Amino acid sequence: MPAQLNSVISKIFSTTLWTGLALLVLVIVLVRLIMWIKASLREDDDPSSIDHQMLVEITEMQRQGEITEAEYRSIKGRLVDRLKKEGEGSIREPVSD
Repeated sequence: MPAQLNSVISKIFSTTLWTGLALLVLVIVLVRLIMWIKASLREDDDPSSIDHQMLVEITEMQRQGEITEAEYRSIKGRLVDRLKKEGEGSIREPVSD
């Protein structure tokens, strides 16, 4: 009887061990996949498109009187300089009505 009990315990332990290892490997693979996806999404951010969007927004803010002309020129100058440094070929400033 003790030999049979040892055999059953050994089988259960072996099965549980392999199942646990398989789950551990699966979790590691999923974590790595999530990290890879997050990194690739971050790389897709184009700083120049963000700067263009900010330029459009500050133009609208200036037109609505939310910022002064001096603030607008200061911010716009910084954004345009950044765009030039990034090698943007043609910088299109927003059209103000």
